[in-house]
Amino acid sequence: MQSVGIIPARYASSRFEGKPLANLLGKPMVQHVYESACRAETLDEVIVATDDQRIYDAVIKFGGNVQMTGPCATGTERVAVVAEQLNCDIVANIQGDEPLLEPIQIDIMLQPFIERPEVQVCTLKQRVETVTDYRDVNVVKVVTNRQDDALYFSRGSIPGRISEDELHKFPVYRHVGLYAYRRKQLLAFTKWNSTPYELAEGLEQLRFLEHGIPIHVVETNTLLIGVDVPADLERVKQILETA
Repeated sequence: MQSVGIIPARYASSRFEGKPLANLLGKPMVQHVYESACRAETLDEVIVATDDQRIYDAVIKFGGNVQMTGPCATGTERVAVVAEQLNCDIVANIQGDEPLLEPIQIDIMLQPFIERPEVQVCTLKQRVETVTDYRDVNVVKVVTNRQDDALYFSRGSIPGRISEDELHKFPVYRHVGLYAYRRKQLLAFTKWNSTPYELAEGLEQLRFLEHGIPIHVVETNTLLIGVDVPADLERVKQILETA
């Protein structure tokens, strides 16, 4: 089973322009993600996908594998553009703004494809520990069935009406935005129009569920902090410096 990790990286960002190239302990942030992905045992190749010459040049400079794409509306679309040219079975969509990514997280996400041939899409979840995160619309929540397949993703507080004292009693999880797909399923996804719940929540993974494609969800306990704004980068620096 050939598996390729693709890191979509764009320079333009309204909240943090140029963040793939942000200096993080002497390296551009995208290099941290790339090097971590390369240590995953389940990946045969890692590719950075970008439409920006500055990012392309930076990846070449540190010896990475990079491909140019045209303009793309989403990171998933950018991943699919590169995947369409590949001859592989599984594609991992690895966010370029997750510098705390550990290789084991990629490996546990790809393991279900080996164990369960029917799995088409897989992602990760992490336990929600605070009511603040539970109620935060920027923290995407996911609920799953007994087979660990997603029932729904939402920016709302799901399952609903849980107090601080009850939080530990219920399976409340945040979605970790890493994905792996059967290559054919990823390419099919990009040809579908956006769906009603996807638009309502602003969560493109709901397009799979609305088309009847299950998303298998694996729990991870490893800390992940997505870098959305410069303040997030400072927080990640502090964690890496004390690691």
